[in-house]
Amino acid sequence: MRCLSIRIPCFKGLLLGLMAAVFWVSAAWAQQVGKQTSDPEPFEMIRSLQSLQEQIAQGNSHAMQAQRALLTKMDASFVVLPAEAWQEPRNARAAVIHLLSGGHPDVMRYLLSLDPAPAVDRKLMEASLAYVEGREEDMIVLLAEIDPLELPASLGGHVALVKAAPYIRTDPEKAMELLQVASLLMPGTLVEEAALRREVFVAGMTGNVDRFRVLSIRYLRRFRTSVYAGDFRRRFALSLDTLGFVKSEDKFALLDDVLHEFDADSRRGLYLRLARSALLAGHLNVARKATGEALTLTVDGTKENEILKIYLAATRLDPEFITANRDLLWSIDKSILTAQDLAMLDGVYTVLNSVRHFPEPPPNVIGEFNVATNMDAPEDQSWVSADMELANVLLRRTGKSLAQLGEQDER
Repeated sequence: MRCLSIRIPCFKGLLLGLMAAVFWVSAAWAQQVGKQTSDPEPFEMIRSLQSLQEQIAQGNSHAMQAQRALLTKMDASFVVLPAEAWQEPRNARAAVIHLLSGGHPDVMRYLLSLDPAPAVDRKLMEASLAYVEGREEDMIVLLAEIDPLELPASLGGHVALVKAAPYIRTDPEKAMELLQVASLLMPGTLVEEAALRREVFVAGMTGNVDRFRVLSIRYLRRFRTSVYAGDFRRRFALSLDTLGFVKSEDKFALLDDVLHEFDADSRRGLYLRLARSALLAGHLNVARKATGEALTLTVDGTKENEILKIYLAATRLDPEFITANRDLLWSIDKSILTAQDLAMLDGVYTVLNSVRHFPEPPPNVIGEFNVATNMDAPEDQSWVSADMELANVLLRRTGKSLAQLGEQDER
């Protein structure tokens, strides 16, 4: 039963796509044999499209493919319908939804040329075309007097979503209000999914920590498997940097309930990101906590595990940790680290050696215990004295002599 329940969403999306394909094949066959067939009305096709989009919002990739096929069929069907068909208000509204859902703009250009015009506010038609063509200023003017709440929900949600887009940068509070309207008008749909993703971004951009947390949890609980969840995770990670969660332990603690809504892989990556940010900012207590959380989610020998060893050593600067840090740093496989990671490792060695030698090194320890990388000889050799050159010659001769002796012993 468990496997069956997991596959149901995918099966439903595939079934919807197959049903759409069967319909078009059946229609073509009926026309070929001379039978009369009744094509679905545009508003009926929109219902099928929105059913597919609900499956996309739940992560069904089959529904994504079926949506593309259905939109293509709608493009072809809409331009051959008689002008009278668009006098039905539901059909006229369907044309706007079709375009805002990914339909071809040529369909709307054709409908705008009809006489009589489709039975929907012409500003909605022109605004939807301006939106997909990237003419934001024109869209703002056209939608200025249109209230999404006064439209049927299936259209109002789309209008609220696109109307919010230009205000995200210029007027975040207004954008947030419109995005909330979009979510309320079309719950459970791809419109709500997109609106929530953008709300999280706006909350992070404006520094509203409480709203950011609430919206993130809501999104993850409703749409964690969405086809577009990757975009949410990217926006979420960027917001972590701007909201300053690494500046204090109290603020970092606010993230705990949010991060535990993510899957283990995503959570590990986010803790790793937080640990690095906290470390570079000098917030060692936060870095230590984030590193500890990330370590519980990594596997020994992986690149992430080796990087976290660096972070852990960097957070333990007290002299009593010198031996533990030495063993930890010596265990790191430097061959799988990037140049950036090696640079941080060098920095950790430098800091720890400085701490170890001030005011006194630990008992029975003399000199530095290691460095991450070897330094190249400086280009300017003017500092080399005659005695130093002689010493180098003697060292090289000694090395050759020892090597020869070793070869003789092997014989």
